[in-house]
Amino acid sequence: MNQPKIDEDYLTKGSFFDIYNEEDYFLSNYLIKDELVEKQMISHPMIEQTLFQHVTFSECDFDKSDLTDIIFKNCDLSNCHFTDSSLFRVKFQNCKMLGTDFNGSYFNNIQFDNCILDLANLNQLNCKGVNFTNSSLKDVSFNDNKLSKVIFDNCDLNEMIVMNTKLKGIDWSNCRFETIEVDQNYLRGLKLNREQAAFFAQNFLGVKL
Repeated sequence: MNQPKIDEDYLTKGSFFDIYNEEDYFLSNYLIKDELVEKQMISHPMIEQTLFQHVTFSECDFDKSDLTDIIFKNCDLSNCHFTDSSLFRVKFQNCKMLGTDFNGSYFNNIQFDNCILDLANLNQLNCKGVNFTNSSLKDVSFNDNKLSKVIFDNCDLNEMIVMNTKLKGIDWSNCRFETIEVDQNYLRGLKLNREQAAFFAQNFLGVKL
């Protein structure tokens, strides 16, 4: 997993709203802290080598975002829209992302560390190197995805919906769920612990235990 390429010593302190200073909505090498960003609608914003700390994005729509070498730390991106976006070397750390919409996006070297992603829309993704660590993905919609080198480590997957997504090579053995909805045609190669395997056997194969 490649980390975002950011040198904090060379970042310029500024505001997210500086993005409007550029005709093409561009930010680079910024440190943005303790800011409230409300009801902003920008199509195809381009942001690179930027650190966001304690920033709240409220009711924002950033479709077709191009994000490269970004860290979001202790941020709130709940109910924001990043549909059809491209994310490369982006880290979300201790972020609240309730209902955040990433439908149709491309993820390459992305980390979700200790994040709350409950009710998020993660559909039609192309994922290449994505880590979900110590995070909550309850009631997440995770459908029609292409997965390569995707890791779930100590996550809550309760009531997650996973359809039309091949799970070969995915390991859920140290994750938690009481119930989960999965397309049984794509279960081959999914790694589970004994309790989880019993759940799938009972619910998808009709095995009585």
